[in-house]
Amino acid sequence: MGGNRAIAFLLLAFSITASSFLRADAQGRIEGTVMDRQHNELLIGANVFLKGTIYGAVTDLKGKFVISGIPAGNYTLLVKYIGYQSKEAGVSIQAGQTVTQNFKLEFQAVKGEEIVVTAQAGGQMRAISEQLASNTIANVVSQSRIRELPDVNAAESVGRLPGISISRWGGEATQVQIRGLSAKYNTVTINGVAVPATGGDDRSVDLSGIPSIILDGIEVKKAVTADMDADVLGGTVDLRLREAEDNFHVSASAQGGYNRLQDYYGNYNFGANISNRFLDSRLGVIVGLNADNYNRSADKFSGGYRQAKKAGTDITEMICNNLQLREDNVTRGRSGASILFDYRIPYGKVIANAFYNQSRSDGVYRINRMDLDHNSHYYDIEDRSGATSIFTGDLGIKQDFDWIKYDADFSRTGSRTDSPEDRTWNFAQENNGFIGTVTAGTLPNTIPPMATNDTLHTGLANMYNYDTRRDENQTSAQLNVQVPFRIGSLAKGFLKFGGKARWLDRTNDENQSGRNGLQYGNNNGPNQILKVLDENFTSWNLDTLVRKYGVLPITAFRSGYSRSNFMEGEYPLGYVADVGMLNQATDYLKTTGEWLPYAVGSRGRDYDGKEEYQAAYIMTELNFGKFLTLLPGVRWEKDHSQYHGQRYREVTINNKQSEPTDLLLLENIRENEFWLPQLHLKVQPREWMKIRLARTETLTRPDYMQYAPITSINSYQSYIRAANSMLKPAHSENYDASVSVFGNRFGLFTGSWFYKTIDDLILQSTIFYQAGITLPEGLNIPSTWLLNASPQIDTYTNNPTAATYKGFELDWQTNFWYLPSVLHGIVLNVNYSRIFSSTEKQLFFVVRGPQIPNTRPPRFTKILVDSSRWARMPDQPAHIANVTLGYDYKGFSARLSYLYQTDKLTFISLEPIMDNFSGAYKRWDLTLQQKVGARYQVFVNFNNLNNRKDENFRGYTLTNPAYIEYYGFTMDFGVRYKF
Repeated sequence: MGGNRAIAFLLLAFSITASSFLRADAQGRIEGTVMDRQHNELLIGANVFLKGTIYGAVTDLKGKFVISGIPAGNYTLLVKYIGYQSKEAGVSIQAGQTVTQNFKLEFQAVKGEEIVVTAQAGGQMRAISEQLASNTIANVVSQSRIRELPDVNAAESVGRLPGISISRWGGEATQVQIRGLSAKYNTVTINGVAVPATGGDDRSVDLSGIPSIILDGIEVKKAVTADMDADVLGGTVDLRLREAEDNFHVSASAQGGYNRLQDYYGNYNFGANISNRFLDSRLGVIVGLNADNYNRSADKFSGGYRQAKKAGTDITEMICNNLQLREDNVTRGRSGASILFDYRIPYGKVIANAFYNQSRSDGVYRINRMDLDHNSHYYDIEDRSGATSIFTGDLGIKQDFDWIKYDADFSRTGSRTDSPEDRTWNFAQENNGFIGTVTAGTLPNTIPPMATNDTLHTGLANMYNYDTRRDENQTSAQLNVQVPFRIGSLAKGFLKFGGKARWLDRTNDENQSGRNGLQYGNNNGPNQILKVLDENFTSWNLDTLVRKYGVLPITAFRSGYSRSNFMEGEYPLGYVADVGMLNQATDYLKTTGEWLPYAVGSRGRDYDGKEEYQAAYIMTELNFGKFLTLLPGVRWEKDHSQYHGQRYREVTINNKQSEPTDLLLLENIRENEFWLPQLHLKVQPREWMKIRLARTETLTRPDYMQYAPITSINSYQSYIRAANSMLKPAHSENYDASVSVFGNRFGLFTGSWFYKTIDDLILQSTIFYQAGITLPEGLNIPSTWLLNASPQIDTYTNNPTAATYKGFELDWQTNFWYLPSVLHGIVLNVNYSRIFSSTEKQLFFVVRGPQIPNTRPPRFTKILVDSSRWARMPDQPAHIANVTLGYDYKGFSARLSYLYQTDKLTFISLEPIMDNFSGAYKRWDLTLQQKVGARYQVFVNFNNLNNRKDENFRGYTLTNPAYIEYYGFTMDFGVRYKF
């Protein structure tokens, strides 16, 4: 039924298209470009219109404009661009004629003084103009800002915009949250083509793999129109690749860097772009190359807590029951290339582009783990390496015949995560790890001194090898058609319609092998696997050590590695084993029959799936002069998904994992269909004010691991993890309002308000099962697993109560060109966001029910209570602020930036005291740059000047640390070249 309605919409649109063709020959058109006179740079987002009429246009990303459908006559053409003097030109239009009119604008000047547009001021004005020209509520990072003072990656650049908070790894921004909504609720596109997910379990994209140097601009769209994909709750991050300019151009940069945490000087970053046009400028080619390597080491603290009742009261307290101290000694590198062709054809162009980037990580992780509940102390060593690759390829065509324009596009994208040789080793000191008592008042940093640290009885326990391969591929095709029309002299606009089809396939394949339980040797001699090691590595004296201590002690793999500044001296790094010796032992054991496959680790999280998506839309834009624009539309979306997974029971015998039982392959097939009305209104009551209003509807689909049919129960029958095959996409109703005031001296001030209600939001649920409880549908849990057992069940459910988001954003962008002398080089960007959210999360409690008749002693039924509690939404900070102060003087540029965001709830537990939070975060960065001659620039970046750490806490009091990450101060320095 929905597909038939979509076809009817498109047939109606085609009939309007045919009628418009009959009017085309009676009209004329004006085309041209708008440029900066001083630098001959194209100006994006300039307003060009015929005075006293409804006809006008905005310059595109190449500074070009086209005004079509103009009745014959004489007109005055006026162009306006913020920060520049307006300019007029008289034009005469005849039926069927095209008039070319180019403009070069002068910067607004103080009377009697010539002002030169500085680099940062120019980038700011271009961002302002693009934002004002957008047909939706958006924020922009312009190409000039990226080129002049680039950030390391795309996430860093986006993170300075209003309403944006960031997630970090090793001190580098990796993902962005828009208006407090998790990164998985956003869509990331490159030149309008969706980037496939890079997240292991969800649909998020790691933006740190995309270097800023290859980008031509970034736009964050916070309200969708009907012609945009609707699978967003937060917004869309659109990354634009550079296109070839006229004539031959080369730009390149090279830099080195320093990481203070590891005292590492080997950081580097290289990038280059080469472009030219051929065949009388019809064919443009631009090639981009990039390579970098950074030390992303960090010191990390993790703390676990259990609940307990304060003696003699009903007050719940938290007692620290485990600590994990972790040193990540990691280097991360990126390398990639992009190529873009554009070929100019009559009335349009053909575009083909390809982008590839690979992000690599290689690290050794040293972990000091303290389990106070079991009086045990562990040391773990991890040797991990892997790569994540992103590829996008796109072929498109667009043409504008005045009476109709269209664009068609075919794309193929993919992402791959490959970690073929991750290794872990575990040393255990069991049942005798600590002295002393830990209470609710015990501070975490006082616990390590309680450890007995008996390294001679801390024995090798487990050795594992992991192999992970994850692939996602998307193929899409779309067509958009736009037909202009006018209603006398009252209004003009266009009708736009189109459709899209997308196919996605995804696989996750994980393998595990190794040995466990090695600490259970005896004084009469080593177990079999230790005998094998002793026979091959005779100089290690393994047999002697095992006979003496009953275990293969960590001292056999002693290492001289140490760090006095670990965790800034607050916590000990602990004993360190030699990674080289452990790798030698592992390499040898893999050639023997003692190295075993682990069935659950090799099969338990494997899945594959396909998704088919189709959409159609119809919308219109009605311009009642340049002061009122209405954009109504409706979008129809349908998706079909088919995933395969498995159900199994874990089996462990004598500390060895055996083949799982109850193994059953599962299939999950689901279909969903939605009609999504969208409405935008733009009002410009004054030349210096714009008001935007929007009412939209959007979606988000389940994460892969929430949806792929995988159900497992552990060997003790105490814990079940189950995906939910009955999950529905969450559906959001969004209201947005934005008011912008702007002027040459004032700059741009924008105040925005938003309100969202999200139905069927997917949240994790925990059920403590008791006999007689009815479980939610779709968990694939057989009844035999529940007989004589009361397992904890972790799953996902559509929350029955709608979540709400609301808030406001304030943004001021200005430069002080009118101040005297050297002061006119000051550039200021300030934004502040206040966000509120709430959800009534569904929770499940088990209580005692009525007595079971005729039971002695009395037995009672168990009742599952469907309860709830209110909390704010995960990943939502209450306050976000960014301040950037820039200064340009002749060839010198400086930028000091400050970022602040308050704490975020990261997980909703049964009680507020057990919720997880990330701590507040603030950071200072400084960039300095100096031009040398006409083509060179030298620069230095100081990142995290205040040496800020990341922190997570257990409980709303923010006093019980659950996670702390120290990554320290970094510095980059280098040179750029442009020809």
